[in-house]
Amino acid sequence: MSPDPKKKNQAFLIVLSATFLVGLLVAIGLCVAWRHHPDVFSAQLRFAAIAVCPPFLLAGVLEATAETTLTLVMTIGTIVFANGFLYAGLASFVYFVVTVLLRRKA
Repeated sequence: MSPDPKKKNQAFLIVLSATFLVGLLVAIGLCVAWRHHPDVFSAQLRFAAIAVCPPFLLAGVLEATAETTLTLVMTIGTIVFANGFLYAGLASFVYFVVTVLLRRKA
């Protein structure tokens, strides 16, 4: 008898959900820090922020344009959700590699 597919994929769904939420939280934290203290994000700190949250590159685009509420909401929303999906995609790749390697060892 084969294992239940729901139980088989439950660990994968937990990993995806957790990493998606972590990506959202990282991006929200960076955006809040950037909105309240924009002068802190010098060149070195901006590179660190982009390394942790690549969609944060869009914050530079937002600085160059006129800041209306709509552009602010759209840009920050894009940064937050893009980083969440980026983290989840990376986690799914790592999960795939780990399951393939563990299957070969068994």
